Amino acid sequence: AIYWLFLERFRNALSDSDDLGVWGGQYYRNQGMNIPPSIAAVHAFVSGAAAGSIAAAFTTPFDVVKTRRQMGGQIETIIDSCDHNGLKTYSDRQTSNCGRIHHVGTFGHMQRIVEREGISGLWKGNLTRMIKIAPACAIMISCYEFGKRVFEEV
Repeated sequence: AIYWLFLERFRNALSDSDDLGVWGGQYYRNQGMNIPPSIAAVHAFVSGAAAGSIAAAFTTPFDVVKTRRQMGGQIETIIDSCDHNGLKTYSDRQTSNCGRIHHVGTFGHMQRIVEREGISGLWKGNLTRMIKIAPACAIMISCYEFGKRVFEEV
């Protein structure tokens, strides 16, 4: 939803822009012409890349949690324990009142990451993710728009 929202906003901004000269859609409308397919393709490509980057930035914290959960098992368990007087092994009787196991969900993972690494820990790998997603979204929406134009004529 984030991607499509920003895609439409960027595409409309490029299409309505009078400041971009021949790259803006308003230039052609002022001359009574339709926007050429090549300019529409550039608008789709740029809008797709920008919208994909923003969507990636918004969803990176969830991707970080997903990746860490995959690396550490389905449900992370957090075990809080106490000293037990330096014993290395514990019987059930000794640990029953001391150790606590918590099952942590998505927002619990986020909270633990913030506690351990700060808020920036939620965006680890964001730049790499954006570098991957921006061109993928740009190519995807450009192909979609091209296919739409081809099949409109059929």
